[in-house]
Amino acid sequence: MVSTLHGQTHKIVCLDAFLCPVPSFSILYEYHEYDNTPPELVLERVKDATIIIVTRVHLTSEVISQCPNLQFIAVMAIGYNTIDIAACRKYNVAISNCPASSSEAVAEHAFALYFAAKRRIVDMHLMTLKAEEWPAKSSVFGLYPHPPLVARHDTMGIIGYGALGKHIERIAKALSIAVLIADRKGSTTLRPGRTSFVDTLQKSTVLMIGCPLDETSRNMIGEEELKLMQPIASLINVARGGVVNEKALVQALKQGTIANAATDVFENEPATSESPYISEAVPNLTLSPHIAWYADSSLENLQRIVKANVEGFVIGKPENLVTPWWSAMGV
Repeated sequence: MVSTLHGQTHKIVCLDAFLCPVPSFSILYEYHEYDNTPPELVLERVKDATIIIVTRVHLTSEVISQCPNLQFIAVMAIGYNTIDIAACRKYNVAISNCPASSSEAVAEHAFALYFAAKRRIVDMHLMTLKAEEWPAKSSVFGLYPHPPLVARHDTMGIIGYGALGKHIERIAKALSIAVLIADRKGSTTLRPGRTSFVDTLQKSTVLMIGCPLDETSRNMIGEEELKLMQPIASLINVARGGVVNEKALVQALKQGTIANAATDVFENEPATSESPYISEAVPNLTLSPHIAWYADSSLENLQRIVKANVEGFVIGKPENLVTPWWSAMGV
């Protein structure tokens, strides 16, 4: 390892290295890497760590409270909802993430889901393979609850206007799709360039969900919100599963409240047969397994940013801290 002016040798533990190769660091450290870590082994593997690198493994209050040497958690992802933030604050553990690292890839995947959902590509593929309905009826228009709109006739509402939302907006405008940027749910004043949350739901023929998951956004889209949408509307979620109430969305699709939906994210991941999206077998729902982020640029960005985050924290110049209170700690 390369020595620095900071003499502590950090014990760095990565809990789920299978998602992205971890870079080397220009600090004094010993490194322990695990391809993946089940919940029952998390504490055993990190109890002596000073730095944890993690992507999707959950770090609970119980774990954090039993790691007396822990100083820093480097989340090798954009989202950090798998970390108990309150416990980190209590035990003075700093957290960084990798903002915008995969926004380009996720935005592209969002549009893959958009086209797949409204054109029902998966259903059409399976129907064609069976070679029954098409030969028998000569057409399969009946599989569409409504004729699909062409892109220039769509109005796309974007919830979440960070790096991901801005990427989605650029692609939408390139396709001649009208764009609405939703203001915060419940906001009584509109920011420039924004549309009220309710108006966005009512006017959009496509709703793109790209916001972080926290207590303000959990179950943001539920039964009442879905009822505000148009029956020809599509809902695409590439944010976090908990932003959309899964049971409410399944009911809306079954009842024809909206035309179709697609999601890359689930409330509980990896999704099993217990997920409402899977157990209910909704025909107008397109699924992918939290893979939207995966692309060459994402891997390059994650490695570059996590290296800067770890080294910056160690030398007292932290980057991409995810919560405002670290300044009070002198970090």
